[in-house]
Amino acid sequence: MSELDLIKIILLGRGGMGIVTACEIIAEAAYLSGNFIDVQAYPSFGAERRGAPVQAYVKLSRTEKVYDRSQIENPHILIVFDDSVLTEEIANSLERNGIFIVNSDKNPEHFVAKYNLDESVKVIVADINNLALEKNLTIDGNPVINTPILGLLSKALPDLHLENLKDVLLNKMGEQLGNLNYELIEKGYSIAKLL
Repeated sequence: MSELDLIKIILLGRGGMGIVTACEIIAEAAYLSGNFIDVQAYPSFGAERRGAPVQAYVKLSRTEKVYDRSQIENPHILIVFDDSVLTEEIANSLERNGIFIVNSDKNPEHFVAKYNLDESVKVIVADINNLALEKNLTIDGNPVINTPILGLLSKALPDLHLENLKDVLLNKMGEQLGNLNYELIEKGYSIAKLL
């Protein structure tokens, strides 16, 4: 994965889950890493309301400026915040040797079987909902998973250094909230189940 000149990422979930914020954090941390000369982060909304399906896109380029802001059809990395919006078509849109990251209490084998994933796809799963609830990181009683799930991405994409994620969080959220979110990123990183 790390040899690709352009890495395309789709974040998939529901409105109100912080997908757009996660998208921006990924782009900023990737740029800070020094491994990418250009990054883009942008959302795609249908009905703009809490709970509606939402996709956001990140493009990370190692070699040239990225001018194309079109929807990503075949990502290298798919990050699923809520598997209730996942379809077989989306799951199977991953490029060969892609990375499938999902917030779930199920094991990676479940997703391979359910979506008939190609054997070249790396599957990374962790119960981020439970992790956020344990640390009381919630908004209106709902777990905040947009930052902890980035620990799973960092495990899959070593170019996205944990320290860069921490710098972005502290800058965006301040010291107290930034450190809490970073602690959950590290925990997500450590509990991720890989297949």
